[in-house]
Amino acid sequence: MTLAPDTEDRIARHWAERLDCSPEAFSAAGVTVVDTATEGTIRLFRRGDALVVAAPGEFHDALADAADELHAADLPATEAVSCALGGTGIDSVHGPYFLGYVDEASFSPVESTARLLVGADEAAFERLRERVPDEDWARASPVFRPGQTAGLFADGDLVAVATLTHLPFPDVGVVVDPEHRGRGYGRAVVSMITRTAFDVDRDGIVRYRTRDSLPASVALAESLGYERWATSAVLATDQTP
Repeated sequence: MTLAPDTEDRIARHWAERLDCSPEAFSAAGVTVVDTATEGTIRLFRRGDALVVAAPGEFHDALADAADELHAADLPATEAVSCALGGTGIDSVHGPYFLGYVDEASFSPVESTARLLVGADEAAFERLRERVPDEDWARASPVFRPGQTAGLFADGDLVAVATLTHLPFPDVGVVVDPEHRGRGYGRAVVSMITRTAFDVDRDGIVRYRTRDSLPASVALAESLGYERWATSAVLATDQTP
C-alpha cells in the first residue's frame, strides 16, 4: 500500500518548514536552492524528480548555476557540489539516507515474540548495549523506556530492541545483537514499536531513517510498509565562503 495523500501533504509541510521552502518544491521537477542558517553545510533532499538544496546564501548563485549537474548527480553529489563551488573541498559527507515513512493504513505488521519491555528488563537491555558496537548503538540511540521500548528475547538473552524518538513524526531507532542478525529480529521489534506508535495515535506518521549503504536495513523498513519518501545527504565544506 502507499501513503495516504494527507500523509504525503503532512510530510511535505514538515520538510518545507524545516528547510524554509514551499511544500511544492518537493513535487516540482528540477532544483530548488534555499537558505540554511548552518554555515558551511549543504543539505540535499531528493524526492522523485525534485531536488531541494539547502545552503548558506553565499553559495546560492553557484549552486543555482550548476542546477543541471546537481540534478543529474546521484546523492550525495559530492563532486558536483565541489565543482559548483569552484573546487571548495568537502570536509565530510553524511548519507545518502533513506527517509521512509509509514501511516497506519500502509503499515504491514509481522507476528513475532517481540514485546514491550518492563522495568525488570533493564539489566538485559544493558547487557545488549555491551554486545553492540558503539557506532551501531550511537547511530540508533535506543533508550530504555518501560512500556515504550520493544524488545525480543532469544535463549534468554535480549537480542534486539527498537525505540521511538519524540519528533513531530516519531523516528525509529533499532539495534540487533551482532550474533543474531539476519534472523528477522530487527524487523520484529520495529514492527512492534511501530504498532505501539499507532496504538497511541491512529493518525500518526512514523519515520525510519537509515543509510542507503545498508540495503538490509532499507529492506526491513520497506517490508513493513515504510515508503521511501525522499533521499537525503549532508555535505560539510572545509571552508566557509
